Amino acid sequence: MEIKKILKKLSVHVQKSHTSYDRHNRQLESKDELELARLGGTKRINTNEINSASLRINDLLLMHPTVKIAVDIGSGAGWGSASLSKLVDEVIAIEPSQAGINIATQLYSATEYPNIVWKNGFAEDALELLTLDAPTLFMTGCVLSHLRDKEVLSICQKVNLAAPENSVLSFSEAWHEDEKWHQIMWHVRTKDWWQKALPGWELDFHGPAGDDYKKCHMGFWGVKVTTPK
Repeated sequence: MEIKKILKKLSVHVQKSHTSYDRHNRQLESKDELELARLGGTKRINTNEINSASLRINDLLLMHPTVKIAVDIGSGAGWGSASLSKLVDEVIAIEPSQAGINIATQLYSATEYPNIVWKNGFAEDALELLTLDAPTLFMTGCVLSHLRDKEVLSICQKVNLAAPENSVLSFSEAWHEDEKWHQIMWHVRTKDWWQKALPGWELDFHGPAGDDYKKCHMGFWGVKVTTPK
């Protein structure tokens, strides 16, 4: 009986496929989230967070001037897509939470941001429906670090399939030189793991080390040089 109680207690802390989404969606559905997202988005845009050390979008686009389309994977309340919309011709914002889409479209209206296309759905499904015929930027902001390997591998596979050659990516995601570990809602993967998940991409692990989680780093770039068979 005691063993069953222990196992039941431990099972509460096991991350399931929907755990990250459920927490994310509950936050976006809260009654205060619109105003919090307004304040947070304004701050992130004003402090140029799109060019933080873990993303460096301007630097990447300067190196790849043919990229005029961006895909924001896990766009949340929309500040990242709003920032991207000033740098490229078209932004495709993918967000699984309808509450997130509702907030984003209120804060970043079609009148001011006409080049953003908001898509409600999980990345694995939405990426599969994209038809891209020119080099594209794929961006994440600490989304994949909260998902299990299974979901991240599927998303990377769909990015591989959707991305034309010479596409680029900027993933603000956790990585470590040679260690990986998984905690509930926080996953740190090795450089080798990411490279295997993204075959055909040249990855540049430039992101700075943080103070927490054993000095793991946050952020890396990629350039798609070949299409995996």
